[in-house]
Amino acid sequence: MKDHTFRLVGDFPLALLFSFVFFALGAGAYSVSAAERFTVANSGLNIYGAVLWLGQDKGFFRKYGLDVESIYIPSGTQAMQALLSGDVKAAIAAGSAATSAKLRGAPVKIIAGVANYYPLSFFSTPDIKHPRDLRGKKVAVTRFGSSSHFVTVVVLREFGLEEGKDYTILQLGTTQNRFIALTKGMIQGTTLPAPESAVARNAGMNVLISMSDMKKTGITFLHNGLIVSELALRDSRPLVLAFLKAYLEGVREVYRNKEASMQVLGRYTRISDRKVLSAAYDETYESVDKEGAIIDKGIEAILGELGKTDPKAFKAKAAQFYDRTLLQELSKEGFIKALWAD
Repeated sequence: MKDHTFRLVGDFPLALLFSFVFFALGAGAYSVSAAERFTVANSGLNIYGAVLWLGQDKGFFRKYGLDVESIYIPSGTQAMQALLSGDVKAAIAAGSAATSAKLRGAPVKIIAGVANYYPLSFFSTPDIKHPRDLRGKKVAVTRFGSSSHFVTVVVLREFGLEEGKDYTILQLGTTQNRFIALTKGMIQGTTLPAPESAVARNAGMNVLISMSDMKKTGITFLHNGLIVSELALRDSRPLVLAFLKAYLEGVREVYRNKEASMQVLGRYTRISDRKVLSAAYDETYESVDKEGAIIDKGIEAILGELGKTDPKAFKAKAAQFYDRTLLQELSKEGFIKALWAD
């Protein structure tokens, strides 16, 4: 595995964003010189990133002639910047970030659904016993317009709390920043993905709104998607299709190989506690959509929220934001069905 790569993506330094570069291990069907370079932005050190890491470890990308470089960018909005600047060819990032960018005219398309519901719990400091106790308190999200921001606003509204009026939202960037701020009492609430969620429980933080409670609110939306630029979709379609194939093989590996998934989660999160890693896997792996399905309602929910500040969202249709043709092609040729046949 290579050392950390320090370079600029867009206007921000990846050295400050804990960039990670890694390549497939072991022999593949293609040599390094023969493989096509394909850079991907990944906005989470979690189970969704594990799909990429396993794809590299198991040689799935090399199998389809790709030399994949994955760059960690801990924000969907920043991942969109990298995509639009041409620094990356694809991104696994928040559906809300992609939808918002497209609404503003950015030439991007969602080509697969990574997670079609919000698989996170909302944590608070031990003194907060009920969501209403967050009145006058500070709550953190990654960035404004991110999935964490979207869900925080919508879910807390279910408990009668309005952003800016009843509580203050801070954007703290990475999950790690939010976790530290929560455990130090600098904020009183935030959503946390695994494995940080398991560590937060061990640290005595309170699960204020569980994943099951999140589901009871009836919120269905595109939490994470696989996003590409329209330019790449038009001019590099064979490469994008090859990447999608390898990605879906990585999804299958996540479902079928808990041990390998735990290993890569531990490697990139630097967590060595097997109990924490096991809990992290069990908590989130089923949220990864097996077939990369794109659900209109998931995008419509995002548009509904965006419409409160942007009238264009009310007129927009879900189909404007995605391109299902690659998935349809793989389905027609039997690729997806074959993946799960044995």
